[in-house]
Amino acid sequence: MFCLSTQPSGGSALLFAALLFFFSFFLSSTAAPLEGPQRRQDPGSSTFVIGSTSGRNADGSVPFRLEIRELEKNADQWNLYLLGLERMQSLPQDDKLSWYQIAGIHGRPYRPWDSSFGAQTNTGYCTHSSILFLPWHRPYLALFEQVLYANIQFLVSDFPEGPTRDRYATAASTFRIPYWDWATASADGTTVLPDSIGGLQTVEVDSPAGRRSIPNPLFSYRFQELKPEELPNPPYSFWPTTLRYPTNSTIEAVSQNNLVAAQLQNSRLSLRDRLYNLLTSYPDFRNFSNKAWIPGDSGNYDSLESVHDQVHGLTGSGGNMGVVDYSAFDPIFFLHHTMIDRSFAIWQALYPDSWIEGEPSQFGTYTTPPGAMEDGTTGLTPFHSTRDGYYIADSVRDEKSLGYTYPELADWNVAPEQYRPNVRQAVNALYGSTAPASAISQRSLELESREAVNATNTTVALAADRSKVLLKDGQYREYIANLRVQKFALKTSFFIHVFLGDFGEQPQSWSFAPSLVGSHCVFVNADGPHDVQTGQEMASPDAQVTGTIPLTSALLGAVAAGNITSLDPEQVEPYLRRHLHWRVTTLEDVQVPRDQVADLKVSVVSSEVKKPGSASDFPTWGAVTIHYDITDSRPAGLSVGEPA
Repeated sequence: MFCLSTQPSGGSALLFAALLFFFSFFLSSTAAPLEGPQRRQDPGSSTFVIGSTSGRNADGSVPFRLEIRELEKNADQWNLYLLGLERMQSLPQDDKLSWYQIAGIHGRPYRPWDSSFGAQTNTGYCTHSSILFLPWHRPYLALFEQVLYANIQFLVSDFPEGPTRDRYATAASTFRIPYWDWATASADGTTVLPDSIGGLQTVEVDSPAGRRSIPNPLFSYRFQELKPEELPNPPYSFWPTTLRYPTNSTIEAVSQNNLVAAQLQNSRLSLRDRLYNLLTSYPDFRNFSNKAWIPGDSGNYDSLESVHDQVHGLTGSGGNMGVVDYSAFDPIFFLHHTMIDRSFAIWQALYPDSWIEGEPSQFGTYTTPPGAMEDGTTGLTPFHSTRDGYYIADSVRDEKSLGYTYPELADWNVAPEQYRPNVRQAVNALYGSTAPASAISQRSLELESREAVNATNTTVALAADRSKVLLKDGQYREYIANLRVQKFALKTSFFIHVFLGDFGEQPQSWSFAPSLVGSHCVFVNADGPHDVQTGQEMASPDAQVTGTIPLTSALLGAVAAGNITSLDPEQVEPYLRRHLHWRVTTLEDVQVPRDQVADLKVSVVSSEVKKPGSASDFPTWGAVTIHYDITDSRPAGLSVGEPA
């Protein structure tokens, strides 16, 4: 039996953390501990997901997952993070706890992990377009965090005994994986994509062997071996590393992170508005969680999964992140999904009573056939909570049970009645301060410019009398473009670009156009609805998905420019009829005629919105109006009489 000190200090902190970590595994029947540098995980034993449960802050609270730029400010934790990633990526690909194997849970190579055998062999374990999309990724991230944490602990133990090891042991005890916030402006005026992710190909680290330069483990992942039976789809079958916005589809291709950064910057306001709308006006879990079309519900076309897809598309753009099967190999995947989990956790704090109601799986997973019922008690395979059992959505509803939380959700020594107002205030401060609801209510209306392709954030101002025209009896009108399409319309991932104004003829320029309001990505498997090797159908190819592009911020720019004088439909409808445009491209920037995209329908809806009364209040949305005149009889536009 282990006897553990309850007040570790100095050199004993490492021993305490390591023993507590392994003790957690031994408590779980015959679960296998994470292995040391020269040992492998037994592929026949179960790996129990517990997250990083062995560290607490000095006040006893659960440690935060921090935004990546905040984690960089902690030099010791940042150094350990890079070292841990490097070590994890260097483990043999046949090791169950290697980067390759854990990333492969999500999609390719379509192999069983942790003895979780499949009902289908033509897809990964990930639940897309499913009521379980958000809960499934929670134990997945916890597993990743748990394995990375173990690698960090082993690395700390390799430092010579003394003050340096003690310092790193203290830093490691509260380490949690970071998230990347792609929806808020950086405090230092840099682009949305930090240099630590996309700018630096090598980094300097302090290791047990001394100061050294290593390939940046956040820039890409290098495959040790490319097996055609596991990664069959070109160009992923021959690219030696993960790529973002690749120069071409040959083996000589390289990433263009500068273009990734530029198009993310040009879409940040769209991402911000979508996330703010979801957190403030989507109180129902079914609507909030996933992108499956709900017929007749034109006021709830967006979802956190749809926003998630947009970031996958913009960071992939023909590279790994742009297809479901290969996306998790890119290190940016886990930063992005931790941001999605954070958004999910914030939403849960705001709407604690809304949760999963059972419904059939549309597309199925490696262990779930299409049409099977899914609910809060469905096993989240392949993540074992016991030898014979899996986590279920109901058991991961509270993120703190897996040993982490986020800064906006700090509830330590907070009165229960103050908790949700605190969360609402944090959401408003992060995403609402320059969004339409807040900006319109200011005497001098200030909005971030649509023309912010570079890193600067400029503002445009409206005269005080004009802002009075926009805000009537404490209310104003929001406009949104609704997008609906068959998920497998092109049998590959694709963009729907929405513009307000003129744009160039070359599709390669559309993600960067000043007139772009937003780009929505439809994110699918590399093989489309069928496995290219077996021909097995993985889902109904006719199933439809939805997303939105908020238009109000762009329309306020039109008001500031004098192109329209108000947000009244009488002004907006003819303006949008003339100036609102949409086009479709693959993620490789190849244009596809709109009438060749199955079931593509673009519509415009609006709602009267009551502005928030205080910093801890949200806007209140009214009934939805469909503006058929804007899109009627236009290519792929919603026409009168068609279902919304």
